[in-house]
Amino acid sequence: MAKRNKAPLEDQGCLIDVHPENAKEIVAAAKAYKEAVVERQELFKEEIKIKTKLLELIKLADLKPGDDGKIKFSLDGFKITVTPRDMLVQVKCENDEE
Repeated sequence: MAKRNKAPLEDQGCLIDVHPENAKEIVAAAKAYKEAVVERQELFKEEIKIKTKLLELIKLADLKPGDDGKIKFSLDGFKITVTPRDMLVQVKCENDEE
């Protein structure tokens, strides 16, 4: 059998330049979405720093866990619960809607 001489395929790009009628709106929404994702990621980094600080402060307070292993306490209008299994922290303000 003869070998075929295959040339590498080149990218032809977009052969037909067709865009939806609302392309500008789609691009604007995509940009807004990307900005929101970046902002959320930055806020998440800040959340982790604050959570770490909160856990350190609670540890320094030497609070004892209850029978269920959770540390629960109220302080100045906040209800704080720390679950040691995954160091889950929950903070509720008494003024928050549930």
